[in-house]
Formats: sequence, structure tokens, C-alpha cells
Amino acid sequence: MPQYYFDIHDGKDFSADEVGVDCKTLADVSDYAVTVLPDIARDELPNGPNRVFWVKAHMGDGKYLFRASLVLATAWLVERPNGGIHPGETLKLAALKRLKGQIAAMRRDLAEDQLSHELHEIDALLGVTQSETDRMIARLARSQR
Repeated sequence: MPQYYFDIHDGKDFSADEVGVDCKTLADVSDYAVTVLPDIARDELPNGPNRVFWVKAHMGDGKYLFRASLVLATAWLVERPNGGIHPGETLKLAALKRLKGQIAAMRRDLAEDQLSHELHEIDALLGVTQSETDRMIARLARSQR
């Protein structure tokens, strides 16, 4: 039975699988990767509300053959819930930072899937959006000082 290794990124730290898991079929590989994600997210929730978690499978050679990812994004929907002040940033700044992370994840996926060149128009639009988001975050941060 082939052995697969499942490397994990929890949104901040990378952990290489050095033990591996026996999987009979490729469906078992994808099922295992998807099954692991909720546990990783649950364990890491206290460390930050907006994260992209991923598990990538390889056969010990470091060449990834499958990726499963889970995006966790939380947001306050009102500035003053029940008249109180919510923990965290203003709604607009938090939304822009979430957007920045989501754009980066999309561009990373395109590159990893080796589609950045083939879909260069989309990657270019995402690049412009990423730059504009960075500009807006900087401007908003300056105005809140």
C-alpha cells in the first residue's frame, strides 16, 4: 500500500509530515487531507480569527500531488454591537485585511497549480487588486492614528 505524507500549514506555521499514512487509493488521499483540516482549524482558532489552513500530500519526494485548503474568516458586522465596542479593528480595516489574505491565497493557488501564466489576465487583475488593497489599508491606518 502506498505511503503518503501530509504537510500542514496552519495559517502561520508549516509542519512537514515525517511519518506518513498508508492510503489504498487516491480517493483515500483526498479524504484524509480533507478530514484533517477541521481539527487543525479548531486547534488554531484561539491564535487568530482569519486564517487559511492547508494540507498538501506527497509520496515522500516533496512533489505535491494534492492540496486541500480551508479558509476561516470572521467578521463583526456592526461597529457597536449592543452598544458596546467589539474587540478588534474597525469594520472597514478588518474587511480590507481579510480581502488581502484572500487575494494572496488565490494568487498562491494559481501559481501552485501552474496556471499563473496561462491565466495571466486574472493573475494581473488580482495583482492590481492586491496593490490597491494594500494602499487602502495604509491610508486607513494613517487616518486612524
